[in-house]
Amino acid sequence: MSNNGYETVLLVADTHFHLDPDPEERIRLLRFLSFLEMSAGVDHLVLLGDIFDFWFDYPHFRLKGYDDLLHGLDLVRDAGTRIHFVGGNHDIWAADYFHRRYGCSEGGGPLTLDAGGLRMRLIHGDGMLGRDLPYRCFRWVVRRRLGIICAKSLHPEILFAISTWLSGHSRMATRDEASRIETLAARRLPRMQGDWDLAVIGHVHHPFIVEHENRKLAALGGWLGREGYGIAREGRFELRDFEDGPPI
Repeated sequence: MSNNGYETVLLVADTHFHLDPDPEERIRLLRFLSFLEMSAGVDHLVLLGDIFDFWFDYPHFRLKGYDDLLHGLDLVRDAGTRIHFVGGNHDIWAADYFHRRYGCSEGGGPLTLDAGGLRMRLIHGDGMLGRDLPYRCFRWVVRRRLGIICAKSLHPEILFAISTWLSGHSRMATRDEASRIETLAARRLPRMQGDWDLAVIGHVHHPFIVEHENRKLAALGGWLGREGYGIAREGRFELRDFEDGPPI
């Protein structure tokens, strides 16, 4: 925990872990568990969406999988770190479960967090930059009550197959996509409303920071190809790569 008057906040998004990881993904998962182990004891850990590539919270049971990841988060919670969960378009339905298990806010929607010497607006970011039509459609379905009711009427295997088909293959942004994303972000930032210093998003799978006047918009790089995360403390925010060393 911080002892200098400033809290430390770690932020991560877009790990896109599957229920049944293949050997290559298992290596990524083990690295992420190491990240969680080193994160235990910081003041705040923000999971900014799409940590899980698929999640559906049925009333009386949970789909098999994610046990190692949830155990790693248990250790973070037990070390006294406050966990925050902002649902992505792949895992918004995990919000109620995370509220019960980790004390996260209900609903999984965007949050404003005063910590690390900054006032941060935390948003997953789907639908913010560009048309992104497939994700907009998926987002509309998963965030509507009618969509949840319809999903619960389906057999879990059918729902899983549909979700996998809609989500496609998660990947890093290409060079052309990254350039377009940063251009759109620079245009969007001056129009963003609210009382905050820094807005942090995920979803785009490309790390960047753009500035306008006294505010910044940052995107986390995700955990695909590289192992990106963000850290806020003492009034500063940085984008980092886990390969460069421990989180703190």
